[in-house]
Amino acid sequence: MTSVPEIRIRQLNDEPIRVDGEFVVYWMIANRRSTWNYSLDRAIEISRETGKPIVVLEALRTGYRWASDRIHRFVLQGMADNRASFQGSPIRYYPYVESSADDGSGLLEALAAQAVAVVTDDFPCFFLPRMVAHVADRLDVAMEAVDSNGILPMMATDKVFARAYDFRRWLQKNLEPFLSESPKSNPLGSKVLPKKASIPANILERWPEATVAVLRAETDELSRLPIDHSVQPASFDGGSVAAATVVKRFFKDRFERYANERNDPDHEAASGFSPYLHFGHLSAH
Repeated sequence: MTSVPEIRIRQLNDEPIRVDGEFVVYWMIANRRSTWNYSLDRAIEISRETGKPIVVLEALRTGYRWASDRIHRFVLQGMADNRASFQGSPIRYYPYVESSADDGSGLLEALAAQAVAVVTDDFPCFFLPRMVAHVADRLDVAMEAVDSNGILPMMATDKVFARAYDFRRWLQKNLEPFLSESPKSNPLGSKVLPKKASIPANILERWPEATVAVLRAETDELSRLPIDHSVQPASFDGGSVAAATVVKRFFKDRFERYANERNDPDHEAASGFSPYLHFGHLSAH
C-alpha cells in the first residue's frame, strides 16, 4: 500500500528491492524541492517499509544544452535552499556539481550499488527521459519514476490531444477526482524516519559534494565552470525560498488583476511562477 497514487508511480526495470541495502536513493532531477513532492514522499514510504535511511542526490551537470551562468545560478540557488531544508532532518542531502563535463558519470551507479531502491522524478521533457531510461537499464536494483509534475497525473489519459481545446474539454470532465489528492506539504516533519545515512567515503572522495560557495553561485565559482558565461544571471533569484516569496506577492498584489491584465506587461499582473515551476522549485499543488 502507498499513499502516493499508483497512477503516478512507474517501474523502470524488473529488478527487486535489495533488502540488505544501506539506504534508499532519491535521485532528484526535476522536482527540485523538499515540499509538495510525490517523489520524496515515495522515497520516505520505502524508507519506512524497509527501515533504511534516505540519501537525496541532487546533481547539476555542465554539459547540458544551454548551460550558462543564468541557468546554473538559478538551479544552484535551489540546491542551496534544499541543503538548508534537509539540514535538520534525518534525510542525507547530497549536492553534487560537475566541475567539468562528465565528471559525474558513475555517481548514481555507485550509490545504487548499495541502495535498497532508487526513486527518481518522472519528467517528460529535455534530455531527462533518455537519461533515466539509460540508467535504469544498467542498475541491478529496483528503480521507480514518480510523477509530481501537476495536478493531473500524466498517465490519467493515454490519448494524445492534437488541440489544446480538446484537452481542456477532456480535463474539465476528468480532473475532479485528482483535486483532492496532493503530496505532503512538509514531509520532513516526519518523526519516524531512520537516522541519517552515511555516504561511503570512497564515493565522497571521488565525487565531493558541492561547497557552500558553489551553492551560493558566487561569480568566482561560476567562472571556473565550462559553461556559457556570456549569458548573465537573471535579475531575480531561484530556489524554493524565492518561489514562496513570488507566490505571496501574487496573492497579495496581483491575483485580483490577473484575469484582465496578465497579458499586458506594463501592468505587472502575471504570476511570475513559470521559472520556478519549470525548475521544480515550486509545485503546482
